Amino acid sequence: MLKNVIFDFGNVLVRWEPYNALSDFFPSKSDMLAKFEEIEFFAWNTEQDRGRSWAEGFMWVADNHPNDADIFDAYYAKLQDAHRDPVEGMPNLVNELINSGVNVLGLTNAAEESFQAARTTVPQVDRMTDVLVSAREGLIKPSPEIFELCISRNELTASETLFVDDNKGNCEGAMAVGLKAHHFQNASTLTAQLIKEGLLTLA
Repeated sequence: MLKNVIFDFGNVLVRWEPYNALSDFFPSKSDMLAKFEEIEFFAWNTEQDRGRSWAEGFMWVADNHPNDADIFDAYYAKLQDAHRDPVEGMPNLVNELINSGVNVLGLTNAAEESFQAARTTVPQVDRMTDVLVSAREGLIKPSPEIFELCISRNELTASETLFVDDNKGNCEGAMAVGLKAHHFQNASTLTAQLIKEGLLTLA
């Protein structure tokens, strides 16, 4: 029987949308994504999630993409804009689970400042039993070590725990250490899964 739910944050609880921070630079999201490929933005951001300091991150930009440093600077300055929108239905669903007595935790690949921006948008985070932030732990999904740390630190039984993430690879990483996983699409399909698992009851 499931007793615990671990939530990813980005695009599960809160939308991660860099375009909201960078719309002054690009006429469309597709233009932004094309530029991101050129300037290695996603790889850069992954290293921030892994715990690299922003100072070190900006040094890398200065060495590798100095002509586009203003894009990285603007993203950092507007982190709150990039994390300003909750995923529809999810804050209420977190509250409903906690109010029902389910042990709810968080596990996010994020820099500390990115996590704090998400936390502002979804304050239900503060009701969670524990939140593991990759930059704090020096570990990153889908590495088994970060899932194992969450399990051990919170004395969870893996087979009694559901992990929810929009990234299929992260779900596979969770299942590799014995967690059950839900590949997130939207609040409706997750709610159906939670009802099926006995974690929620029909209204």
